Amino acid sequence: MKIEELKLVNFRNYEHEIVKPHEGINLFFGPNGSGKTNLLEAIHYCALGKSHRVNNDQNVIRTGNNTAYCSVSVRSRQVRRDISVSLSPGEVNKKTICIDQKKINRFSELMGCLQCVIFSPEDLGLIKEGPSLRRRYLDMMISQLNRNYFIALQQYRIGMEQRNALLKNMRTKQGGQLEWLEDFEKAMAGPAELIISERKKIGEQLSVLALETYQSITGQDQEEFQLTYHSSMKQENNIFESMMEQLKKNREDDIRLGITSVGPHRDDLLLMLNRRNMKMFASQGQIRTGALSLKLAQMKIIKNISGEEPVLLLDDVMSELDRNRRMRLLDEISSYQTFITCTDENDLDESKLHRVYQVRSIIEKGHIQETNSGKNFIETYLAEPDFS
Repeated sequence: MKIEELKLVNFRNYEHEIVKPHEGINLFFGPNGSGKTNLLEAIHYCALGKSHRVNNDQNVIRTGNNTAYCSVSVRSRQVRRDISVSLSPGEVNKKTICIDQKKINRFSELMGCLQCVIFSPEDLGLIKEGPSLRRRYLDMMISQLNRNYFIALQQYRIGMEQRNALLKNMRTKQGGQLEWLEDFEKAMAGPAELIISERKKIGEQLSVLALETYQSITGQDQEEFQLTYHSSMKQENNIFESMMEQLKKNREDDIRLGITSVGPHRDDLLLMLNRRNMKMFASQGQIRTGALSLKLAQMKIIKNISGEEPVLLLDDVMSELDRNRRMRLLDEISSYQTFITCTDENDLDESKLHRVYQVRSIIEKGHIQETNSGKNFIETYLAEPDFS
């Protein structure tokens, strides 16, 4: 899977920009705030319909404008697709996603059209932070591979929100409605069966591939990186019945607290290094390498299952890796179309790069031009400061 063209209009600090990347490794370097990460964010929008950085679409619209637009032309073994995302937060239809100029009605239709994996500094939270980030990591990966999984996530969330609302109502009114509660529990248990079984299956594959990748990047076979999917279901067989039983058992406590205490929304991915909890004992370098290994293992799983090589987005990864690990990383990703951002082009050995862009901010309208050195310049708007 290769991106042949990326287009941005009034997206972040880009007024109008078109990038035609190489099929191999593309490096974007420049000072902080010049707009390097914004390019990766636009690709993420086209792959998953949302930003990897913010929840509010308004934040990606260039200052002084009401709408933003980004699009990619993607070529895979099977087909060539044009994917576009139009953002208009002030209108009724706040987000419009089109595939081959045809508007889609459900997010599930977008899943898998552009498979991409992104690693950014925030992804260190996969190891350092709580379970929600690790669940999100699993959900985004599996959703790109299985649209039914994405639909199950939506159905489960709706059922849980309805159950939680009823629990809070029962807590204040101290009254019945138990038959409604059971209906909402059934609405959760059905999708939960698919969600948990798919997470377990992917977790087993991740465990093997993440270990191989970690040792490949570090060159140290003695460091054993382990991960295990931990489910809140006490019985692994017949998840539907097990969840219905546990939800019923926990009703009294759930009514008192006003929340659902069991289900896939409470599960976690346990990460260990040499049989010790990484969150508690791993060094900063080990945490970075572990998080990066998870993302590269995700790349391999997507490739193995879909038959397509996903696009890899690496945001400010190289600065915290020593030269040896940087070179090992480049060898590891050599077969993928990759977009790398960094502040210094000397962070990478240019012999392994295919195209280099310098991103710089200016006041007037920007454009791309190729220099005699073979580098490309991406010039972006630098907004005037607002002191009002």
